[in-house]
Amino acid sequence: MARQYKKILKKIQPKEQPKSNRPKPEKGKKDYILVIVLVVTVLFMLIGWSYFSNLNRGLYAALTMSLLTTYIRRHADLTDKQDYWVEKASQVSMGIAIVLFGIVAYQQHFAD
Repeated sequence: MARQYKKILKKIQPKEQPKSNRPKPEKGKKDYILVIVLVVTVLFMLIGWSYFSNLNRGLYAALTMSLLTTYIRRHADLTDKQDYWVEKASQVSMGIAIVLFGIVAYQQHFAD
């Protein structure tokens, strides 16, 4: 009787498996385009540093940070909490880059 009860419990309540809210990106992807864009951005930043205004420097720094955190998120073995914070850092840095791009474009083309 006890064995049958245990079998029934197993069927009714299967063992809990750790659940992840978000599906993790596949590891081992070849992100050649991401790496190329990251390298080109760093090269632009290094070559043009003396020619850039402070806003342009911030723009390129935020863009590099966003690309780097995207690469880290795809290739590093992170826990769910670390993945969450890396994703948020990527989103914040991309938002900063977009805002700075808008300000730089406005200053260069529309401001007197």
